[in-house]
Amino acid sequence: MTKKQTRHQKKDELTLGELLILASMWMLFGFMLWFYLSAFHGAPARLAAEAILQHVLGSDFNRIIVEPNQNFLFQVETNIPFTFRDGTTEALGFVVNPLIFSYGLPLLFGLVMGSNVSWLRKVTIMLIGYVVITGVQVWGVVWQSLKMLAFNFGAQTHAVVASHGVSDGAIALGYQLGTLIFPALAPIFVWVLSNRPLVEQFVGWSADQLKKK
Repeated sequence: MTKKQTRHQKKDELTLGELLILASMWMLFGFMLWFYLSAFHGAPARLAAEAILQHVLGSDFNRIIVEPNQNFLFQVETNIPFTFRDGTTEALGFVVNPLIFSYGLPLLFGLVMGSNVSWLRKVTIMLIGYVVITGVQVWGVVWQSLKMLAFNFGAQTHAVVASHGVSDGAIALGYQLGTLIFPALAPIFVWVLSNRPLVEQFVGWSADQLKKK
């Protein structure tokens, strides 16, 4: 490779600063799409979480629907009789915000769109990321629902969750992972694993060099 070709290749390489600027700009657009289309891209997570909670809680669980007034929220409906503060007793229902588990989607969108890879590769990475982040969202919705039933509504609902064999320790671990760990790490892992050449360019070494050593 000639010096001219080497200079031209380096000129075409994306710097870390350029990536951050481009990713930030694309991320703003991604957040708008993510929020306004949440009722559509969140539908698979809602259906999957509903199926899992149905399996875990059996007849004590009813369904998950889109919250009528705020379509980006999930309304979890159970068949558990609950006595409210006004003295009335009805089947318990509560609201879960699924977006707190899927904010990695617009983050990944920004990183992917800011990267200098082909459009086909960008689409492929986003599809993989959507599947992974949807899994994180399902995990989060399920464990937050179990956490709310076990700890937010008193001994009455806690006993129902315990009767289905779900321990407090499992709920605490699942909830913490789903809230603090998985949503933040999932988009980073997807982008890093699918952009190895770009990452190696930024850090200045490659896995092949390490193997030779």
